[in-house]
Amino acid sequence: MSFSRRQFIQASGIALCASALPVSVRAAGPGNPLPVPPLIESRRGQPIFLTLQRSHWSFTGGSKAQVWGVNGLYLGPTVKVWSGDDVKLIYSNRLNEPVAMTVSGLQVPGALAGGAARMMSPGVDWAPVIPVRQAAATCWYHANTPNRMAPHVYNGLAGMWLIEDEVSKKLPLPNHYGVDDFPLIIQDKRIDNFGSPDYSPPASGGFVGDTLLVNGTQNPYVEVSRGWVRLRLLNASNSRCYQLSMSDNRPFNVIASDQGFLPAPVAVQQLSLAPGERREILVDMSQGDEVSITAGQAAGIVDRLRGLFEPSSILTSTLVLTLRPTGLLPLVTDTLPMRLLADQLIEGSVSRTREFRLGDAQPGINGALWDMGRIDVQAQQGSFERWIIHADMPQAFHIQGVMFLIKNVNGAQPMAEDRGWKDTVWVDGSVELFVSFTQASSDHFPFVYYSQTLEMADRGTAGQLQVQPALQ
Repeated sequence: MSFSRRQFIQASGIALCASALPVSVRAAGPGNPLPVPPLIESRRGQPIFLTLQRSHWSFTGGSKAQVWGVNGLYLGPTVKVWSGDDVKLIYSNRLNEPVAMTVSGLQVPGALAGGAARMMSPGVDWAPVIPVRQAAATCWYHANTPNRMAPHVYNGLAGMWLIEDEVSKKLPLPNHYGVDDFPLIIQDKRIDNFGSPDYSPPASGGFVGDTLLVNGTQNPYVEVSRGWVRLRLLNASNSRCYQLSMSDNRPFNVIASDQGFLPAPVAVQQLSLAPGERREILVDMSQGDEVSITAGQAAGIVDRLRGLFEPSSILTSTLVLTLRPTGLLPLVTDTLPMRLLADQLIEGSVSRTREFRLGDAQPGINGALWDMGRIDVQAQQGSFERWIIHADMPQAFHIQGVMFLIKNVNGAQPMAEDRGWKDTVWVDGSVELFVSFTQASSDHFPFVYYSQTLEMADRGTAGQLQVQPALQ
């Protein structure tokens, strides 16, 4: 193998620096300020404009790379809407190839869900009016272009979508965006020698990179007051699942999952975050000690050197975020609420059971590749079904337009933080879901269910779901 002069200098620099610095400095470092995406709120009938376009962004603190994004940014602004509102949403495609968009977690009819039937050619807009009729939740909008979802999300077509309601407004929780309530969009990438993201889809499985980014930045920190801090976590990686923990072993207080609040906060030492999954956590900063969230073990020196010359799947840094307390007075000083939601009584019985086997080396679901002209599953609005999902290759699974409860994971009870309503689940073996069909779709505008390993979805690990409208 022949090394370029640039690679030799980089390798020498890493080895020298690594041997000279103490371990704590290597692990933490000064970090970069956390970029907080701008907030767009839809109130009093104001439309939400989301323009898909090319932009420039610095991932390394140096030169800017060409990226995609929304409204001139890498990634997109955070959108906040209110339950009960009808929101005019205007997507404008200013890219040079067709794009389809969706909002994962949004409970709307199939005609408003986006996807293949709502493909926007270059220069074309799509302007649906979205009826927001669901509980407070952290959702996300992103490209779901058929056969191109993985590169489109990787390029930067993603952002958070927050729903608020009367319950969320009254709870004593941090809700001052960018002050004590922060979005964290977690991704992994490969960054080349010029600071540009490199994407090469693997022959099988999903893409994994060696650089961890949060809101497009490496090793971020944020200064917060000495009180409760709310973090809205989104895994927007193409295939990597994260195991998160606190540097001082304090617990995460999990308050919400994909489809909204858990019945009560759940304290956990480790928290998994699968691709497409969202979780909201509270961190107690009242003691005034700096703390970091990490995602496992970082690459050692040998792996980092090897990664200079061949693609690596081992993260060079696993720092997600450092919270640095200041002398500011907290905005929320209440104790952690014991209850977040009243107990929900589910009325209805399971109408049928279905089984799905996700592909691994060979894509597809139950041996069939996604076909835009074929409806794979028909269900009835207002009904409940039992879905059993099998996967030999661990991967996340998402169902558009529905919400579900996890009944068991490989025959065992789900973790406490997974007992709320969800739309995305990590499958390593088999999971049993209790699926609620809240919205209708049609054969022309079906919902899609798919592997959240985006390269697998692009290769055909997806199916189409038609939900017949409820009988009047």
